[in-house]
Amino acid sequence: METSKEIERGLEAFYRDYIEVFNTAEVERFLTYFANPYVSISGDRGIRMVANDAPHASDFTRIMQALKTRGWVRSDIVGIRAWAMDGKLGMIVSDVVRVKENGSILEEIRACYIVRREDAGWKIATTSEIKPPHLGPGDIPRPTRK
Repeated sequence: METSKEIERGLEAFYRDYIEVFNTAEVERFLTYFANPYVSISGDRGIRMVANDAPHASDFTRIMQALKTRGWVRSDIVGIRAWAMDGKLGMIVSDVVRVKENGSILEEIRACYIVRREDAGWKIATTSEIKPPHLGPGDIPRPTRK
């Protein structure tokens, strides 16, 4: 049986892979990181059930095109914290910066994911953004920029 620390290392590796694939903008590969369906939770938009299907693929394509129009070239992980909730359930809080071609920061995002281990591996079951000034689970200080 895996220890909590082993599960947490696996969650961190899963998230690093997820961001690497996000940066490629390869829709089919990106969608393999999500459960079907998954839930997006927002204070502004409420709870939204998302079917991981063809319309979702076109939404992701549209989102990536909008990011590129704003100058985005990649997303970099600034920090990850993961917690094992049981052998098949975990939580990830991440800080990510979206970077422009000139190296400047387009935006900074803190997100929270609940992930579930399925036969094919870890899958994102819920996503939500943690907006400043709130810190989210664990009260982890936000990264400081020089």
